[in-house]
Amino acid sequence: MEPREGLWAYYRNQFYGIFFTPENRGLDHASWFSQLGLPEFGPEFDQIVRGRLLWDWQVKQHILLWYAYPKLPNRIYLLVQQFFGLENVALLEKPVFCDWM
Repeated sequence: MEPREGLWAYYRNQFYGIFFTPENRGLDHASWFSQLGLPEFGPEFDQIVRGRLLWDWQVKQHILLWYAYPKLPNRIYLLVQQFFGLENVALLEKPVFCDWM
């Protein structure tokens, strides 16, 4: 399986995703949302369920991080899996309770 990494977001019943490339590796959600026309800050930004999919080279596993809920709703989890082509792969789930994302 090829490692996949990127950003994702779910806002107003719409899923957004972007794969990391060498050119956009440092992209954060606010900058990406600016490109998409989504809120970049404030209360509207805080309502967006957002996260990252990362690859841990040490344990050879995808890690799904998100910000907004203690537990990610199943419908959003499935959308992340589908977008990144990981439908049959168990993802290590980690909610994030800080603002680094």
